[in-house]
Amino acid sequence: MIILKIIACAFSMGFCLMCISSLMGFFIGQIFDTSSVRFDDPLEWLQQKCVYFLFLWIFFCGICAILAAKLKDFGKLTDFFVNLFLPTAAVWMLSPFLGMMIVALIVSDLHLARFYSSLLSALIFIVLFMIVVAEVLKQIYPSKS
Repeated sequence: MIILKIIACAFSMGFCLMCISSLMGFFIGQIFDTSSVRFDDPLEWLQQKCVYFLFLWIFFCGICAILAAKLKDFGKLTDFFVNLFLPTAAVWMLSPFLGMMIVALIVSDLHLARFYSSLLSALIFIVLFMIVVAEVLKQIYPSKS
């Protein structure tokens, strides 16, 4: 059973980190990347993300194995990351659409719209992710009242 907890916790940890780095990389790429051929091959982009996620999963399996041996409440850490997985996925998929919709209503220039939508998407992701983390922490560690 501990092996399944390690694998599940590592999967969720890797996915959360991949989501954060992917969205932040997209935003930073909008600021510093001047080429117009950034997303020519979506399949290549997806393959890169899958390989990146696979390495993160393997890395976090090792980290979780060490934590499982050292922490006596490793189950709560696993519960936290497993409960964080689906809301993080939803926020990761929702924030770019919200950013694009809001900016499309305000900005008409395409280059500025891409920049501001990526900025707004990153900010929306950060705010929603912090809210999700706070709610998951409330579930895992309820108040003692």
